[in-house]
Amino acid sequence: MAGRAAAVTLRRVGYQGEIVLVGDETTPPYDRPPLSKSVIVGTADLDKVIKPALETYAEDGIDLRLGVAVTAADATARTATLSDGAEVAWDALVIATGCAPREVPIPGLDKPGVFRITRMDEALAIQAVLASGPKRLAIIGGGFIGMEAATAAVAHGHTATVIEAAPEPMARPLGLAVAEHVLRWATDRGVEVLAGVGVEEVLGDDRASGVKLANGEIIDADLVICAIGQVPRLGLAQLLGCAEEAGGVRVDASMQTSVEGVYAVGDIAAFPSKWADEDRIRIEHAAVAIGHGQTAAEHIATGEGLFEDLPSFWSDQGDITLNMVGVARPEDEIVWRGDRDLPACTAFYLRDGVLRAAMSVGDMKTLRGVRKLFAAGVSPSADQLADPDVDLAALAAAG
Repeated sequence: MAGRAAAVTLRRVGYQGEIVLVGDETTPPYDRPPLSKSVIVGTADLDKVIKPALETYAEDGIDLRLGVAVTAADATARTATLSDGAEVAWDALVIATGCAPREVPIPGLDKPGVFRITRMDEALAIQAVLASGPKRLAIIGGGFIGMEAATAAVAHGHTATVIEAAPEPMARPLGLAVAEHVLRWATDRGVEVLAGVGVEEVLGDDRASGVKLANGEIIDADLVICAIGQVPRLGLAQLLGCAEEAGGVRVDASMQTSVEGVYAVGDIAAFPSKWADEDRIRIEHAAVAIGHGQTAAEHIATGEGLFEDLPSFWSDQGDITLNMVGVARPEDEIVWRGDRDLPACTAFYLRDGVLRAAMSVGDMKTLRGVRKLFAAGVSPSADQLADPDVDLAALAAAG
């Protein structure tokens, strides 16, 4: 998504040079968030997920090369070698390699019937299995992807058991107090969650038939989904000698790396943000990736362009959508507004009494107010945040 955004934006801001967009998948660029939600259950309109339309690239003069990867690059000669043997010269190189699934030492993960959900072909393979009738899913990993897949499957007549080794799923990105509510909303809707226990092995002879837990329990399943996180794909950046930080490629606000002419965008980019305490942060979410690509394109074409967006992401979990803005930390103080049982509420994250992030469910008016607060640099008191009668947008306007 970050690479696509860079290529398309280059033309939108008037760049006249040659643009080559390389991807190792054979599917044209697509939106990744629907993979673990509507795509696996067959409700997605793929014409809206795969975008822009393929002919748009030719119309915009973008040389789209699918099914090939960059295998080598030279920052001095400014060339890139592709897996099909072609060599591409470049004045600017945008690295948007994203993440790869985390490798985990669980025996049996290579069996047929075990799936990941990091690519379109993987999501469509799951869809093909689920399309034949109600299925039992065992999902290893209780992060956003695992919980999204589970809630989507249950909402469409399947059963799902999520197995999470950590004591509380999603506690690290959301904080324990918020994660507990998100987990309850999922279990109220029929998702089974087993926390604090690992998977010893995937069972089955010719095909996965379930998993054996570390406590000896057997979970029968028609398919197993492994969703135990991902790691940045830094190989190309390392080959070029790009400096690293925060587990990714160090970039400035224009997405430039330490190597002249080389940009890094999306999941791999460790970027400065006025919204964070750290010098550099990495955020593996779609809105940030798109913003990175747009910023790099603007800087390449015009010499301007800085990424200063308020970080945001969303997670569809069945009939619930979590919307998060800001940079939250697990240790933040949580202040709630609204009814947490609907759910139609907002959790505010305060650090040293200052508003740093907010997660809203079914309460877009409050979330819009929060955005205005951040834009105005206004941090209300905890009592004001908790009171639904307090108009946050008015507080922002008042300064």
